Amino acid sequence: MDALTRGLLADGHSVRLLVASTEKHPNEQESLDPLYVASTNYQAVEIDTALNIVDALSHLITGESYHIGRFHVPDFERELEVILRNEVFDVVLLESLFMTSYEPAIRRLSDARVILRAHNVEHRIWQGLVDESKMGLRKLYISTLTKQLAEYESIRINDFDALIPITDEDAEIFREIGATIPIHVTPFGMDYEDSNDTVNSETVDHVFHFGSMDWQPNIQGVKWLLEEVWPKVRNVNSEAKLILAGRKMPASFVTNAELGIEVIGEVESAQEFLDRRGIMTIPIHSGSGMRVKAVEGMSAGRPAVSTEIGVSGLDLENGEHALIANSPTEFASHIIELLNNPELSNSIAQKGKAHIRNKFSNKNIVSKLVKFIHTL
Repeated sequence: MDALTRGLLADGHSVRLLVASTEKHPNEQESLDPLYVASTNYQAVEIDTALNIVDALSHLITGESYHIGRFHVPDFERELEVILRNEVFDVVLLESLFMTSYEPAIRRLSDARVILRAHNVEHRIWQGLVDESKMGLRKLYISTLTKQLAEYESIRINDFDALIPITDEDAEIFREIGATIPIHVTPFGMDYEDSNDTVNSETVDHVFHFGSMDWQPNIQGVKWLLEEVWPKVRNVNSEAKLILAGRKMPASFVTNAELGIEVIGEVESAQEFLDRRGIMTIPIHSGSGMRVKAVEGMSAGRPAVSTEIGVSGLDLENGEHALIANSPTEFASHIIELLNNPELSNSIAQKGKAHIRNKFSNKNIVSKLVKFIHTL
């Protein structure tokens, strides 16, 4: 949302932000540029999305999606209604499926085009978690929630004036589940201060995973990396080092010097961390959408080893822009190859960086989105 907002502002548009502040994504207004806060009339509303057993059972009985219900609260709807009664908008953009329950209130109080920006095909993420869960009550419960979410998603997508997924793959899935409204793919964008796509020649000296660890696909991916991939790497290279970084690091992931594993958790500066001489791993096996950290890491010149899902939507060529594998053996082999071959590592980093910076320029992305909106 932030990149798109900044892009729209830079393109000369007026933007008003009403954001949901949750435990997973808390309001951090104090860290924002005061000019940005003022220019967007930034406003945050606290939403408690923590699991509530009574609400969960209630939604289970009624058949309504608990995933969606957790995000619908009276306080947020009241603030939204106040804004809509006092301001006129050409477009209202809802960020993610979880905010779609507010669409009726918007329609009631505004003539604006209402557009859904879909960060993922949400039920696909949860279906991946179901498939990887062990048999038992937890699997049964998650499976029920996923079916409810899938039904909600397929029904609700056509209630909007347009749909903006972030990958071509997601756009195709939305069409398969019944989307008939206009669709325009708008990936995550970045602002690049210069056009320098060069990568300094260097020898990589470690492997890393960097990502928010309160997201289940990341947790499961890192678990797979630690248990199935990393032992194979260490069997060949006993000096190899793996660093795990990211907010909300689970207590089960711990530093192990004997295995060359260092867990540092949240980092003060993402850019400083990505500037280190490491190989980025993206061991994702479930979900949809686009991996923002993959874009950030590759645009910083980090050579990447990923699963196919991990770089979905990036239009990468295996062996050219990144090394891609789904099996533990092949994934480990790619890591070892980059550790042992500086020339290959630098080539992958160089070509990957150039590709990402060309494809994900925020200025180009916003320009195309605005042209699409004018057609509605």
